[in-house]
This record gives sequence, C-alpha cells and structure tokens, in this order.
Amino acid sequence: MRFSNLSLLFALPIFLASCEADPAPATAPKTESDISTTLLGTWETVEVDVIYRTYENRDTSFQQVIREADWGRLFGVRPARTEFMADGKHKRTHTLTSGQVADVTNGLWKVQSGDSLLIIEPNKTFYYAHELTGDRLVLTGVVDYDYDGEADDEYRSVMRLVSRTK
Repeated sequence: MRFSNLSLLFALPIFLASCEADPAPATAPKTESDISTTLLGTWETVEVDVIYRTYENRDTSFQQVIREADWGRLFGVRPARTEFMADGKHKRTHTLTSGQVADVTNGLWKVQSGDSLLIIEPNKTFYYAHELTGDRLVLTGVVDYDYDGEADDEYRSVMRLVSRTK
C-alpha cells in the first residue's frame, strides 16, 4: 500500500502539469500590412522634441521641446493633424487657434520593412522609425528639421489618434 501512495505522490504533479491550459500563443510581430491598416486615420501631433546639431548653419547645438500645452500658448496654433489614407496619401493640416487653416501639406506615405515609415512631401523625403502603441504613434529619425540642407537633426514626435478612417 505504501508503494502505491508514493507512486501517486510522484504521479500527481505530472498529471496536473499535463492538464494545464495551453499557454497563450506568442504574439506575432506586426507586419507591414498590419501597421499600414492601423495608421489609417487622423493623428494629432501632441509633442515634438528636436535636437539641432548645427542650428541656423552655425556650429552650435540646440534642443527644442514642444509639449501639447505649448502649441496654443507659445505658438498660437493647434497641434498639426495628419491624415493617413489607404491610397498611400497623407495630408497634414496646420490650424491657428482661431480655427483658420494656416497651411496644408500633401504627400505620400508607405511602411517599409515593417519598421520604417517613408514620408514623401514636396521637396522632402523622410524616413522615420515608428512605434505604435494603442492610440499613440512615436516617430523618430534624423532629418533636416531646420532646413539648413543637412539631415542632422534628431527628431522625435508623439502623435495621438483622433479618428479612424476605413
């Protein structure tokens, strides 16, 4: 009798382990098509952080951080809104706090290699690394943000999803 109790003691954990629910399936990394679909909609730029390596064509560095509350208070504008459309086009609209449209930029966009976002605008091409978490999109890249002819400015922006487009 003692032998069977001992066997039961060792067999019980093995039995219980075999009865466990299947582990959760591993989450597959997002593919280009997933991200391309998730980006569809209107996104509002709520934060921009730029480190200029050569500010105003001078050998001096400068960092500019614009937070959500700064747009209206410091610049008299609302956060820019960018609409990513399914046909690969995008439209970025800059609006004054009064509601008047100040500028509209049209361009093209495409996700490349699953981790790069290509943005083409008149006379400019940008490549951004992107991180998409829920309703937040973070774009980072080295660009010519100060228009000095050198793509040497470290750029980071945070965008918030405003509305979905099908």
